[in-house]
Amino acid sequence: MQVWNKEINIDKAVKIILFILNPIFAVVYSFKTINTKSSYTVFFLFGIIFGLSFSVDNQKSEQNKFDGSAYREKFDRYLTYGEEIYYLRLNEYVNFSEGDKDFYFDTIAYFVSIYTDNYHFLFLIIATIFAFFALKSLRFLTSEPNFETSVSCFILTYIFMINQIFNINGLRFWTAAWIGIYCLFQIYRNNNKKYFWLVLLTPFVHGAYWIFVIFLIISYLFKKINHNFLVFLFLVSFLISNFSLDFIRSIMVYLPSFLTKTVEAYTNESYLSEIENKSSSFFLISKIFSYLVIIYINFLVWLFIKNSNLIINNKKTTRLYSFLLMWMIFVNFTMPVPSLGGRFILLSFPIISYIWLVNFYDIKYKIVLYLMPFIFLFSIYKQLILYTKVLEPVFYVSSPFYLIYKYLLS
Repeated sequence: MQVWNKEINIDKAVKIILFILNPIFAVVYSFKTINTKSSYTVFFLFGIIFGLSFSVDNQKSEQNKFDGSAYREKFDRYLTYGEEIYYLRLNEYVNFSEGDKDFYFDTIAYFVSIYTDNYHFLFLIIATIFAFFALKSLRFLTSEPNFETSVSCFILTYIFMINQIFNINGLRFWTAAWIGIYCLFQIYRNNNKKYFWLVLLTPFVHGAYWIFVIFLIISYLFKKINHNFLVFLFLVSFLISNFSLDFIRSIMVYLPSFLTKTVEAYTNESYLSEIENKSSSFFLISKIFSYLVIIYINFLVWLFIKNSNLIINNKKTTRLYSFLLMWMIFVNFTMPVPSLGGRFILLSFPIISYIWLVNFYDIKYKIVLYLMPFIFLFSIYKQLILYTKVLEPVFYVSSPFYLIYKYLLS
């Protein structure tokens, strides 16, 4: 059972005052008492304020490659064509024909366009849904008895929350990620099978999540599978992760047609060459650090394997561990395709963070955990830069009331 920590009224009052002055102040202060209802309220309201302040151009270009711009452009089309384009895309979606493989964004964009032409309302709604499932998932970590205000727990929190609020920029995949993670913890941590129904919603949010749903069902049905076999497959998948593109293409013939189209798009030669042809020094440094992160994450899983008896004997983590092994096998095999393994690996981060807290916290491998900020240094830097690209300077110095007026009412 998830229980909030007790808090004093003066602490709540400080958070209210700081939030009125500027939401960033309140968020920073709330980390001091992270597992309290008032702190989570602050985090949630911050997500909403970030969403309504999210600012992008209305089309992508060489200088502006944010997915948020593409979504804003699509929203503008709904302002022009409205019902006509919505039902055309809905028909394509229902019939699994060429066109949209999911319908989450279109549904929100269409209904928002009925009432307003202000795209800030669009991202406000998107951020609200994103923040809701992200924080519902985070509660599994912060409500654990081992969780406390410490450097180690803040590192684990960062790993858990690697999919941050900025990712409303690529809203479909990353919103589906938090819905999927929340369902995963409910099913495997709390043994609450009714969340299988909710997880079926994820492909509606992003079509690639049929893969996640299938893995979730298979891993549940074969939960007593021999772990030694999974360990063997994990090691093989890691060793050949950079040479498995042909394997991915070879299994496409065995997939349902709607999945085949998704995998085919992500393994298309022109798509992959477009990614590979990027040769800027920034991109190369990013790639080096990405490899370091992948190696680090796989090493953490290897430490879990070495201590598998401890993890399996803990009811909180035994099923999560089994799923993690299966998921990492898939991720490693599909790593050559950035939009498959390269993105789906982030779904393993919250699971790894939670298993570590429950089984290793203050007991094992502290130095390994403390290496994380250095391994993720470029990722942290890149995230900070990206935030500045979608937020105007006024965001950092303004009251939420002024931001609401500026972006929604003026």
